[in-house]
Amino acid sequence: MNLLSLALGNLRHRPARSSLTVSAIALGIAAVVALTTIAWGFEASWQKANDARGTDLIVTRTGSQNAMPSPFVGAALLDQLAHYPHVQEVAGLLSEMLSIGEQSPPIFVFGWAYGSYLWDHLKLLQGRWPADRNEPVAVLGVLAAEMLHKSIGDRIELEGQTLQVIGIFQSSALVENGAVLITLDRAQSITDKPNKVNVLNIKMDKTATEADASFVKEQVSKTLPGFAAITSGELVSRNTVVKIAKAMSHVTILIATLVGALVVFNTMLMSINERTREIGVLQALGWPRSRIMYMIICESAMLALLGGLIGIAVGILLAIGLEHTELMRGKIDAIFSIPFCLAVLGLSVFLGVGGGIYPARMAARLSPAQALRHE
Repeated sequence: MNLLSLALGNLRHRPARSSLTVSAIALGIAAVVALTTIAWGFEASWQKANDARGTDLIVTRTGSQNAMPSPFVGAALLDQLAHYPHVQEVAGLLSEMLSIGEQSPPIFVFGWAYGSYLWDHLKLLQGRWPADRNEPVAVLGVLAAEMLHKSIGDRIELEGQTLQVIGIFQSSALVENGAVLITLDRAQSITDKPNKVNVLNIKMDKTATEADASFVKEQVSKTLPGFAAITSGELVSRNTVVKIAKAMSHVTILIATLVGALVVFNTMLMSINERTREIGVLQALGWPRSRIMYMIICESAMLALLGGLIGIAVGILLAIGLEHTELMRGKIDAIFSIPFCLAVLGLSVFLGVGGGIYPARMAARLSPAQALRHE
């Protein structure tokens, strides 16, 4: 009988304790996987939305880290930005999360400058686009139409104003598919923020280089006090919600590491106490102390490996379930990657080995005579 089969047999002889240890590790790993993939997914969803629009730079208030950047009057800034070299177009955007009816969850409402490039990447599936900047109408993403149970000709109410649904569109970005889209002027009227935007989107021309984009950044910093031109990735990384989600995932990893190691430590310590005579017999048969240690560490590593595999599977299912709940649908797109799953599995095994080292050393230090006298 080899060392691995002996370690596996020892675990099978104590099914209840082994199952509880595996379950505890699996729960911790599942929490790590679910929270981390959701945090990454939220960040990636907003990043993809900005990239899909073709935005090269975003002008916003310096240091604004709110879930939605603080609104500001953008007309004067827009005119100035439009004259910078290699700037093809500047478009204002106003975003809010609003409730549409008592039975519907909060949903993203995007107000885009009428006739701007922001609309170009969308695919109109049904209906039409707004005819002018003030028409009291809305177009819905495919997910938004499904969640709101609305179709062409239906009406929705936003902050006391009634809008007719005139179109349904599809985007390559999940966040936009789950949103209501109206013109910027209509959004400013509905939210009582006349002439205000969250950000100004800059699209550079085809000949622009990274040096040209850097020049625009420098000019904004020098000539527009209180504002900064940044990339969409920089904007998303500053987002408070993204930061909170990442912080929660980091704390969960820390807690799961501590709890997992303690659970394995306790399980192996109790196992050794119950198997003292068995360990003494093995030593009397000539097993070296190093082999005893390896056996104990193999047992703890097996427990952690099994718990990690189950935890990863449960975490993936949990994340998928959360992204399809009514509150979260259309807002996040959880990201799963093989390297991440392998890293989490490695963390799980590390917990097992770490939790089993002390009990293994304790078992190896027992003398055969002392172990055989144990009752």
